[in-house]
Amino acid sequence: MLLSLRDVGRFYGAEQVLSHITQTIENNDRIALIGPNGAGKTTLLNIITGALETDEGEVVRDPDCRIGYLRQNGGLAGGTIESEMKSALGDVFALEKEMLAAGERMAAQSGCDSDDYRKLEKRYQRLSEEFESRDGYGAEVRINTVLTGLGFGGFDRKTLVDTLSGGERTRLMLCKLLVETPDLLILDEATNHLDFKMLGWLEDYLAGYRGAILTVSHDRYFLDRVTETTWEIENKTIISYPASYSRYLALRDERLARMQKEYDRYVQEAARLQDYADRNMARASTAQSAKSRLRMLEHLDAAEAPQRPPQPPVIRFVSKIRPVSDVLVTEGLSVSVPEGEGRRALVSGLDLRIRRGERVALIGENGAGKSTLLDTLMGKHAADAGTIAWGRNTHPSYYAQGSDDLHGDKTALMELWDRFPRSTENRLRTLLGNLGLRGEDAFKMVSVLSGGERARVKLALLTLEEGNVLLLDEPTNHLDIPAKEELEKALCAYEGTLLIVSHDRWLLSHVPTRILLLRGGRVESCEGNYEAVRETLEQHESRETAPKAEPTQNELRYHRSRADRAQTAARARRAAQLEEEIAAAEQAIEEAQQRLADPAVAADYEKLSATTDEMTALEERLAALYEEWDGILE
Repeated sequence: MLLSLRDVGRFYGAEQVLSHITQTIENNDRIALIGPNGAGKTTLLNIITGALETDEGEVVRDPDCRIGYLRQNGGLAGGTIESEMKSALGDVFALEKEMLAAGERMAAQSGCDSDDYRKLEKRYQRLSEEFESRDGYGAEVRINTVLTGLGFGGFDRKTLVDTLSGGERTRLMLCKLLVETPDLLILDEATNHLDFKMLGWLEDYLAGYRGAILTVSHDRYFLDRVTETTWEIENKTIISYPASYSRYLALRDERLARMQKEYDRYVQEAARLQDYADRNMARASTAQSAKSRLRMLEHLDAAEAPQRPPQPPVIRFVSKIRPVSDVLVTEGLSVSVPEGEGRRALVSGLDLRIRRGERVALIGENGAGKSTLLDTLMGKHAADAGTIAWGRNTHPSYYAQGSDDLHGDKTALMELWDRFPRSTENRLRTLLGNLGLRGEDAFKMVSVLSGGERARVKLALLTLEEGNVLLLDEPTNHLDIPAKEELEKALCAYEGTLLIVSHDRWLLSHVPTRILLLRGGRVESCEGNYEAVRETLEQHESRETAPKAEPTQNELRYHRSRADRAQTAARARRAAQLEEEIAAAEQAIEEAQQRLADPAVAADYEKLSATTDEMTALEERLAALYEEWDGILE
């Protein structure tokens, strides 16, 4: 047992947040902690780690249990990527330094027969055995594997942590925790800053993790792949289900239905006994039997009414005007952003057609340009070239990431009323209430609302606009699972057209009918939802190749001679060949990384050394291939 919660309770002022929680965490447990926003999940995690004391009950921890905690928006301060990662294995690197120093002192001895030499030899042997037992020879490989898997493969290891974005710092903190390998790994929304490739790598890595995992996540796909037990905070306590998220839903419904039947049976029996007593107490001939019924009522085992989940938000999108068949058409659209003294191309020559009623998802790696492309379609970012044509009678509505489009100095109600002054207060308050901002919450300043509450205000605005085309940029961010599920139902029921940017694989599996993959400045269209095209998408996400350069009209006119045309064709053939070789090298590196993660390989120094050498050679070959490939493109 790593940890035990015994009748734990916690108050905030006079309000009790957690009550009578009794659970244990064993070695290798895989636990999902779920519950609506504000249910007390983060409070419970802080109690488990010792950051908060209990007001009732106690937490019993194994004294040798090491706990690692990735907090929401957790970050690091100071140092470089390299120094932060090495600090995760500081004792191992200190041991290596001590071992090397002992070896140098041995080498400086004049002979091998002196007492000093024998003492140094014994010390070196002891240090070497301890270093090997701590997997010291694989420390650098572990660090490189984790950094590459979570998107830092192309970063200079001397990069200052202070220069990283908030999401990058959180990812680096996750890298550090994975290298530390605590006995209990606690993850609070670890998937927020990961793209598909990173998510897949993390899920595979955690599948072989040596230790217990307790995670809070709104990513239902992640929960299904990583966890085996679900803790639900219900009525301030925890109900434990021996299942991952999808199976938990069925078990919860079965449990609530069973509790409802037992409660109905109890109420019916209690009413029957009470009714008999009421009707027969006044008559002497039946008074005794009436008293007997009352005694039976007193001893009747009371059944608890099921605690139904909180009412999810009510979301409904309507569009009053029917647009033409071709809702959006772009031709030759090119988009770039400033970078240094020049510009970085995000999209090149995009020809896109979206028809009325389609539900299209736009996906790609972080930084690929998805949000900028939506901004360009909405006229908020200037295109470099090409045309954007919205069809007749189209009325697009845009849900942007973040809350920069909201006014912090207004209340939630006034934010809506100022934009829709003809609406009545009753209608706007009803709309906010349906979305979970009930009572006084409607009069809170936007600046003090949580991320989830601001998202609900934005959904209210989207509802009021009644657009027949919805452009949504990460709409499920900050929403809890019940709100996500209601949003997905609303999007599937919407009769208009959708263009969605999202990393939520559950949403992508249920809502879109077509997926656009943005990578290397090009957009590839795949029919179907995420499940239908997952294999294709994973193949794309596993590569970091750029598109083949299409010659411009000027270039075609320039290459007039036969020699020029032959040279161009030869370069194109070599570029295609290089792309295949790059893909093969990347696949070989990925396979080598998987072998390095195998405990059997990690425990065998010769296999580990051979695999490490192989991986180094592959990485050098990959760098040479990329260099040649870049030269051909230039």
